Amino acid sequence: MHLTWISIFRLGLVQMTLGALVVITTSTLNRLMVVEYSLAASIPGLLVAFHYGVQITRPSWGHFSDNGGKRTKWIIGGVMTLCLGTILACLGVVLFNQNIIIAYLTSITAYALIGLGVGAAGTCLLALLATGTAERRRAAAATITWLMMIFGIAVTAITLGSFLDPFSPTRLLVVVSSLCVFYFLLTTLAI
Repeated sequence: MHLTWISIFRLGLVQMTLGALVVITTSTLNRLMVVEYSLAASIPGLLVAFHYGVQITRPSWGHFSDNGGKRTKWIIGGVMTLCLGTILACLGVVLFNQNIIIAYLTSITAYALIGLGVGAAGTCLLALLATGTAERRRAAAATITWLMMIFGIAVTAITLGSFLDPFSPTRLLVVVSSLCVFYFLLTTLAI
């Protein structure tokens, strides 16, 4: 199988999705925890560090997809897990005003799901890109997909703030849930 430029661009849409969803938790939710909920900055910092720590599972996802094939299911499943984790992370933020213990447990679970989702989808996507792209196109394909990820990060970080103004917990859950549904559908169509 050799991926065409259109196929590479479609895979880039998935990479864009990963960047867009991760920036919600690593940027927007961090700010909300500190500014709106007056939590110590170390709390969102530890949660983000935890999500990166969970990604130590990446070699396992690569192994599963190499041996079992069907990388598509791992990518879609990973994005679904990432979406669920992102929505749960928003719920965790909202819960900090109601029950701090439940908020912490929800947030820890959410960031674990985010790490697993990014690990599964991201690793399998890059494996698919590496094995399906002709050698002469690999550098350009990597550049395209990583630039698309950066584009997803930038656009989501900029626009999400305007969608959340004025801030309310309900608005946060509705906007982020809508983004997650949109990006999951985009991933499914692209892949």
